Amino acid sequence: MKYDFLNIVGLMTGTSMDGIDISLVHTNGLELRRLNKNYFYKYSQETKKILLSSLKESLNFNLKRKKYLDDFITNEHYLALKDLDIVKKCDLIGFHGQTIYHNPEKKVSIQLGNPRMLAKLLNKDVVFNYRDIDIALGGQGAPIAPVYHQFIIESLDIELPCCFLNIGGISNLTFWDRESLIGFDTGPGNALMDDYMSSKFDKNYDKDGKVASKGTPIKEEIAEFLKFDFFKKIPPKSLDRENFLIFYNELVSKNYSVNDIMATLAELTIESIAISLEFLPQKIKNAIITGGGYRNIHLMNRLKNRLEIKIFNEKQLGINFDYIEAELIAYLSARSIYNIPFTFPSTTGVSRPSSGGYLYKYL
Repeated sequence: MKYDFLNIVGLMTGTSMDGIDISLVHTNGLELRRLNKNYFYKYSQETKKILLSSLKESLNFNLKRKKYLDDFITNEHYLALKDLDIVKKCDLIGFHGQTIYHNPEKKVSIQLGNPRMLAKLLNKDVVFNYRDIDIALGGQGAPIAPVYHQFIIESLDIELPCCFLNIGGISNLTFWDRESLIGFDTGPGNALMDDYMSSKFDKNYDKDGKVASKGTPIKEEIAEFLKFDFFKKIPPKSLDRENFLIFYNELVSKNYSVNDIMATLAELTIESIAISLEFLPQKIKNAIITGGGYRNIHLMNRLKNRLEIKIFNEKQLGINFDYIEAELIAYLSARSIYNIPFTFPSTTGVSRPSSGGYLYKYL
């Protein structure tokens, strides 16, 4: 079957809650051409504060509060897009929304957003809600990126098997060897480190990992952290940034230095990634690493030493890693309207290959 190419704007705001990644791509859900039309809309501190507070109240919303937050995040997306020429040129908008709660055990994944409102404000059709169908079919609703990671790996001249590792707020990986597509969350990414930097220095992140690089990881705390049942669980599996909140609160309340706590949080990310590789069917030869963690020099150096594999960077690959997740949402939006599967039993545990997302028309 032939699928027409569409110009689709992908919108992504991740667990870091720092802003909105925006990318216009040309895709039919099977192939994708980058148009180098990428933008970042930075949230104000007040917006970030509101979104972070929504994490704590996510299971206690009344309908009025939920609608307020849905409309609030949608208005932020409208402000990000209203003056961009790419909106006029696009055929469709992929709107992920802001994840504020994800609990695969309870079969719940909540993304803030009002797709009908965004469609009307921009006079464009909008795809939204990429996870619900997967969850209804027995999946965990995450990760949803592996099929796009597979496309990227296949488009590059990289020896297989290869691992695509995204270190965002939560870290997740995709394994591909031309036979098996496997995807799952590995553990914390940047979220715990970012939260601590915000609380201690009022900064969004540890630039280049400078604070962590001056500390010494606390081995007994790392050993305790790795006792979490999640790390023993066979994939597919997924996480929410709140899963490690109890451990995090206990760690930061103890009488350790700021540098040692940051070094420990960085090491938690590294060790959980290393453990995750033990679940793969064979040893990987190469890895592509993206997400905010890729910009953390200390984290990358520690990861290279720990994994002892070849890691490809964006210069070598000719890809702007900053907008891969926005590209992903555009790619999945094409798959959604063409009903092409994007979650699989080996990536989310869904009972059968499944597409997802709902189309909200502006007329």
